[in-house]
Amino acid sequence: MDEDAQAFIAELETRRQAKISWKTYATWYGNNRGISREFGVFLYRCEKTFFFEDFERNPSMFGISLKSKKTKIPFVKYEGYFALEDVVSTRQIVKAQAKKVAEGISSPEDLPQVTMFDRVFRQLVEMVTLEDGSVHFFELIDRKAFAVALQA
Repeated sequence: MDEDAQAFIAELETRRQAKISWKTYATWYGNNRGISREFGVFLYRCEKTFFFEDFERNPSMFGISLKSKKTKIPFVKYEGYFALEDVVSTRQIVKAQAKKVAEGISSPEDLPQVTMFDRVFRQLVEMVTLEDGSVHFFELIDRKAFAVALQA
């Protein structure tokens, strides 16, 4: 891990006053309250709480910043958390369906189970449902590691 990453982790542990016991990067994030992050979020666990936050991403290629002709939309940081004991269920769903929920077009209760066809040919995300009815969608790099982090 490079020095910047170590400093970032140390800052998070100081802010949360606990060691990070598990961490990953979700390449896409959404929820049923109209929030989605195309470039993902950093998801981590401290004690019995999962935290997630995004960060500004400047487009680059081979370490060289790319300039865009589009008007840049100001970055607004998004952070959230949920307690382990608040998780009611998790399951995989099709990413396109999760995007519809994040856009307010669909309801999480209406989402069908994934099929074998979906598993082979479509992008899947993990849907985490909490006791208060809120739903978070994470496109995880390693779904099995997340499942283990939920058990511990």
